[in-house]
Amino acid sequence: MSRLWKILFILSFGFTCRAQMPHECLLLVNRLSQDSMKVANHYLEVRQIPRRNVVYLDIPENLYGGTATMTPEEFTWLIWEPANQVVKARGLENQILAWIYSADFPIRVKTDANDRKQMSVGGMTFMRNKMPGLSMVEEGRYLSKLFAGPNQRFKLNLSSMSLGKQKKGVGPAANVPPEASWLQQGLGDRMPLPSMMLGYIGENGNTVETVIDCLTRGSKSDFRGPRGGIYFVQSDDVRSTCRDWQFYPVVNELQGRNFASTVTTNFPAGEQNVMGILMGAENVDPSQVGSFAPGAMAEHLTSWSAEFQKGQTKCTAWIEAGATATAGAVVEPYSNSDKFPSARFYAHYAAGCTMLESFYQSVACPLQLLLLGDPLAKPYALPFNLKVLGTDTMKNDFTYLASAESRVQGAVFEYTFLLDDAVLQEASEVNSIYLRTHNLSDGYHELKAVASIRHAIEFNMTAVKPIMVSKSGRSVSINPDIKRLAKQEHGLRADIGGVEKPKKIRLVSGELILDEKVYGEEVELVLDESQLGEGPNRVRIVGIYADGMEVSSVPLSFNITFAAD
Repeated sequence: MSRLWKILFILSFGFTCRAQMPHECLLLVNRLSQDSMKVANHYLEVRQIPRRNVVYLDIPENLYGGTATMTPEEFTWLIWEPANQVVKARGLENQILAWIYSADFPIRVKTDANDRKQMSVGGMTFMRNKMPGLSMVEEGRYLSKLFAGPNQRFKLNLSSMSLGKQKKGVGPAANVPPEASWLQQGLGDRMPLPSMMLGYIGENGNTVETVIDCLTRGSKSDFRGPRGGIYFVQSDDVRSTCRDWQFYPVVNELQGRNFASTVTTNFPAGEQNVMGILMGAENVDPSQVGSFAPGAMAEHLTSWSAEFQKGQTKCTAWIEAGATATAGAVVEPYSNSDKFPSARFYAHYAAGCTMLESFYQSVACPLQLLLLGDPLAKPYALPFNLKVLGTDTMKNDFTYLASAESRVQGAVFEYTFLLDDAVLQEASEVNSIYLRTHNLSDGYHELKAVASIRHAIEFNMTAVKPIMVSKSGRSVSINPDIKRLAKQEHGLRADIGGVEKPKKIRLVSGELILDEKVYGEEVELVLDESQLGEGPNRVRIVGIYADGMEVSSVPLSFNITFAAD
């Protein structure tokens, strides 16, 4: 098996994890919704998720509109089974560690007639389509295998978390319940499947443009998080008192890492560059915040903040006000802090974990939560330099080198290599990859190097090396004279290099086949914009030769904007 994202309890951080990498994420897109495709296209652009990792599903509007609720059977037929079939067909079973839902998906699964026993789509995904005892879901007694504490069943001695007070090599004391004791050895095949949704644009939700702005903020936040601006707001409301016992220990923990945070009874109205707000209130006005820093997470533990047909302030109000992520219950959760992020979310986040990892380490029972925003935001990750060295044009076998440099003295790196988005060499300290022309078709290829620095959090970077292979004189390119055939259709012709001509030509976007025809000099492949959706896109023409070789053109990148009717 590939290396899994493991949550362990070691040293001063109390955990270690490998910050999620784009090639480990599966992006689910609803192709029956142009808004879903638009949001996904923008996210692909800012996060460089491989298009090989995109799965297009068919979710009808009656399931993502209105209450956005589906049955367990519909979840299985429309989401779980088709997505996993694609994963298996593309050989991604041991690579994908998290799912990312684009907009216009259901948010709730009707696992019981009693809504207090219903689950979120994220909860069903986390459980890999297996329902636990629903009384455990209702009462919040299910304990996530990724939860890093604390709660009443899983108590960390947070008073010892200050790095200045800890002895070298000694981690925080932990009373680990039986359900989580094997976290200390890693999860192996029992790894749950974390997920987030990029945005909710249904009834009483955000607009598409607000969601895209949120995702843009997330990408801009990487490596730039302010070391302050976190507010824990207390009140006499039970929504606050159920978890405010966590606040001061986490303030001390953050202080040990040189982060400023505040426990206050006053909402931070007018404050600038706010990085986090954790509070409990039925109604709140996030627009009173002066400004949120890119990468901010805010949440206000209450009933129905992600049940959009009922009262109380919705979690999407935080996204509207400028936060990069939020969380809300899709049913009545009561004031059960186990169903919401603990204050230690910010400890994980400040240590350099991604947004998604910070959520799942801080929520004991995530089965009724809707998590919204940029899952890959990492404001406190450690940046370093990475490049791939080698020739741009391959005519013979060649060894490419990945070179990583960090300001961390004595840093040790591990390297993963991908060719055309497929893992070619698993993570190891070997920083080179030997490519044989015998195994490659002519034409365009992309070599990616992913470097991870060994650290309590395994920070990572990706570098891309475009390569043209020319071993048999075949080449394909896209003719720059692109014809408009109809309002949303364009004709693309292929320019073929070399004596031999392909039998067929195919127009593709990632794994999505847009058109295919028998080759002829004047043959046009049809690009239908509605198949791709608005936003950033790129396509290639692939020539298919008599011997089976598939020769790709250099990608053509462009932006689609639909004209108003």
